[in-house]
Amino acid sequence: MTPPPPRILALFGSGVLFGQERGNIEALAALQDQGCDVLCLVRDSSWSKDIPSALESRGIAFCRVPYIEQRMPGRLFYFLFRNPIAFILANIAFFWVFARYRPSHIYAFNSLYALNFLFGLALTRTPMVYRAGDAPTRHSAPFRWLWSFVVRRTQRFVAISRFIEELLINTGVERERVSVIYNKPPQGRPKSNGFSPGADLQHPDSFSIVYVGQLIADKGVDVLIEAFRHVAPEFLNARLLIAGRVSEWAGDAWARELAARVAGEALIRDRVVFLGYVEDTPSLFRFGQIHVCPSLFEEPLGNVVMEAKEAGVGSIVFPSGGLPEMIENGVDGVVCTEKTALALANALTSYLKDPEVARRHGQAARASLQRFQINRFAERWRHVINAADREN
Repeated sequence: MTPPPPRILALFGSGVLFGQERGNIEALAALQDQGCDVLCLVRDSSWSKDIPSALESRGIAFCRVPYIEQRMPGRLFYFLFRNPIAFILANIAFFWVFARYRPSHIYAFNSLYALNFLFGLALTRTPMVYRAGDAPTRHSAPFRWLWSFVVRRTQRFVAISRFIEELLINTGVERERVSVIYNKPPQGRPKSNGFSPGADLQHPDSFSIVYVGQLIADKGVDVLIEAFRHVAPEFLNARLLIAGRVSEWAGDAWARELAARVAGEALIRDRVVFLGYVEDTPSLFRFGQIHVCPSLFEEPLGNVVMEAKEAGVGSIVFPSGGLPEMIENGVDGVVCTEKTALALANALTSYLKDPEVARRHGQAARASLQRFQINRFAERWRHVINAADREN
């Protein structure tokens, strides 16, 4: 008799759509393609619209439930009053959904979302799979206790890089319980706000350097601009395209200040283009000769490097976290020797002096996707689900 397909209940409490969220959507979509049934518990906040929309676009079912929120400055009373109520309601909702959906597996990727359903997870024995897309949060005693609960409760871990795998092992996870599955480049991006280049970027002699990501200090965008200042006087055909949100929201103050500083510099203001948020990154990469990921913090992996590879564009990366795993130095990109503007400028210069190298590295970048077993992404995720059954 054929066993019923796995029924996966995913704890998806994210409110915004960044690389971590895209990676989890790809994993869940792959499992669904492998015949699994997937239901996501998403945040019921009225402002949380991006995640439900992204799940809906991939045909992944979801239902809205309460989630506790992290403390924010000036909102201590709201934090203390709301979260206990949200916690109780969340666990009632968990048991209600659990009884009706009858999941065969739990899927988690954030210890705070596990905390949200602590009673539910503690009182059920359904095997849990945890996708580790970031370093475990263990900066204080409560978070260390929470992570130890996740480790005890989880049957199988999936690390998105060897770097993350080692961090998991260092926190007490046995190596044999960890599988490394690199992120698949996000699929199904809508074309509603596709990238339309200006005439100067379509000129055959133009050399476009592309950055895609959040405009925050940890991502090294200001270091990239400083490196561009170094190369701009010698290479007049160079352009720097920066794709990332710059809005009036208080959280984008750093990005606004950076854009304002660039606008005041005669040397680069017409050659550094702030594109705003670009969803259709494949179209953007078609007009780029090289991609740069200058993360200053320990980047777990970097979805955008995979996207650049898929588009046939090589990458310059800093030696941060899992980024060096993604590049064969001098073959499909460059791993800088250090996290400085000078090291980045030297790497940019090597491509600007010989654009043919950028073309060859782009071809090698696309071919390198085989090394990450992207063609077996869905199959390997289904193997993890099966392994969790055996180890429960």
